[in-house]
Amino acid sequence: SFEVRGKTLGIVGYGHIGTQVGVLAESLGLKVVFYDIENKLPLGNARQIGKLHDLLAESDVVTLHVPETAQTKDMFGAAELAAMKAGSHLINASRGTVVVIEALAAALASKHLAGAAIDVFPVEPEGNGEEFLSPLREFDNVILTPHIGGSTLEAQANIGGEVASKLVKYSDNGSTLTAVNFPEASLPAHPGKCRLLHIHKNQPGVLARINDAFSKLGINIAAQYLQTSDEIGYVVIETDSAASQPALEALQQIPGTLRCRVLY
Repeated sequence: SFEVRGKTLGIVGYGHIGTQVGVLAESLGLKVVFYDIENKLPLGNARQIGKLHDLLAESDVVTLHVPETAQTKDMFGAAELAAMKAGSHLINASRGTVVVIEALAAALASKHLAGAAIDVFPVEPEGNGEEFLSPLREFDNVILTPHIGGSTLEAQANIGGEVASKLVKYSDNGSTLTAVNFPEASLPAHPGKCRLLHIHKNQPGVLARINDAFSKLGINIAAQYLQTSDEIGYVVIETDSAASQPALEALQQIPGTLRCRVLY
């Protein structure tokens, strides 16, 4: 066993979770460095490093806190693991597609890495009756928590509160921030205005048709915000309150409309 005091923690992904990890790590006496694709304001004594491989070479422990995107898929393969400091440890509690499990198993077998703690995997059991299979199971120096690392009573209570809060925000103002299968949109409320929500197929010309229809009816758009995913478009619109019903009827006639309503 080793003491953490004086060791260097390298954080990959300095977002909401990464910054909190850094603050907690410093309270334990760790030096904190981080890598992010954006320039970030460090908290405490943390220090940003411009290149990922420089961080890997310096860190005694590397912890991953990145989202699942095309850019982060297989982000940590054989080359990245080889660039890590000999005898260091890897922690992945971000997404299962970020680390190439076979490459990690090879790095552990060669003893280049002293250990790992992994909470997420490319394929995870769907229920208690399904066996968890992974080449990492053979290693005594690896902690495996298949996506249950945050399943404390407090975490579950916080998740329940957050889900309820998100539903209330969508119901009250149409905000879909942090949605995982729907476009993320949020528009500040403007007093005295009517807010309409329009969900449509993501196809060219929808927003232009909305604006054209409103223009022909003499409806002034006070505010508008559009976001799209691969298949769905979602636009939040505010107009003068007296125009709510004509605006809704116009939206219902737009080709590609899936659902629309007056929020208030």
